[in-house]
Amino acid sequence: MSAVVDKNALIDSELFQFLRAQVVKRSRIPAESVTPDAALSDLGLQSIDAVLLCGEVESKFDVEIDPIEIFEHETVGDFVQTLLDRIGT
Repeated sequence: MSAVVDKNALIDSELFQFLRAQVVKRSRIPAESVTPDAALSDLGLQSIDAVLLCGEVESKFDVEIDPIEIFEHETVGDFVQTLLDRIGT
């Protein structure tokens, strides 16, 4: 499990902002609903959305992600922190 991080720093990260925009685009939920504490299961993402989302993140941040990883994290913040740890930021 990732270390506890400052939620404001997480929200300000380029990765969180990018992920939020991609989730909003795919699920059509309000951006305000995509917070670090938001449950990924509540965001309405389907399997195909996870595959596309991972591809977008991989391309932009040069990191490998198995789409199943999205569903292995309880919250958006947990997923983003795992990715930040992986890319070393």
